[in-house]
Amino acid sequence: MKQTQVVGLLTSRNHPLLPYFLDGLNLLSEVEPVLIFDEKDFSEKDIRIFFDRTQGVFPSRDLKPFLDRYRWTTVPNHNGRACCSFVRENGIGLLVNAGTPRIIKPDLLEAASIGVLNAHPGILPQYRGASCCEWAIYNNDPVGVTAHFMDAGIDSGPILFSRELLVTKGQSYTDVRIGLYCLAHEVRIEAIQMIFERGLTPDHLSPQPEASAFKPIPDQYLEVVKARLVENTYQHAC
Repeated sequence: MKQTQVVGLLTSRNHPLLPYFLDGLNLLSEVEPVLIFDEKDFSEKDIRIFFDRTQGVFPSRDLKPFLDRYRWTTVPNHNGRACCSFVRENGIGLLVNAGTPRIIKPDLLEAASIGVLNAHPGILPQYRGASCCEWAIYNNDPVGVTAHFMDAGIDSGPILFSRELLVTKGQSYTDVRIGLYCLAHEVRIEAIQMIFERGLTPDHLSPQPEASAFKPIPDQYLEVVKARLVENTYQHAC
């Protein structure tokens, strides 16, 4: 990357991981983040799930230092006309899903000339949808994160690459989830660099094969996942 590249982050003000992702973006001197906040916040239910998974390892942080440093705007809805116009008028070539509360629709997907990047917490195309970390452990498959361009489907856009999470014996469910969130940050940063260095767009990549999407894992299955980690019966723990 040589010239400064403008990257729009689709997020909400109270997303608990946003400041941590911005820490990583600070390391990319040739990337200029623009924060695009949706008026809809990260839901209370999702916050409870997040803190249950991470047990306070990612404490809440003040956004003000980042708001003072970067351009930002708030829109009523990431899928709305105001957001699409802002993206086009500000020359934002790449959008990144940094915690949008919306299911991205075609108008926004088409607003950015490069596309919309997502770091999905599952190995695609096998693990689309919800609770992919949990379903992978339940099925004794690898846990990981996939960088892909978004399309109108569920985690079905062209894949850039996947990274497996190293799970060691004795790690708890909380340990694995924390590791997965950290890996997702690393994958986003690596993917942004790759996109600009290689001039990639969705058209440069092969489409994904057809696959179904997982639904949220039931509580009784989640208990099996937690026990499998504690009892060292997860086959991909080393």
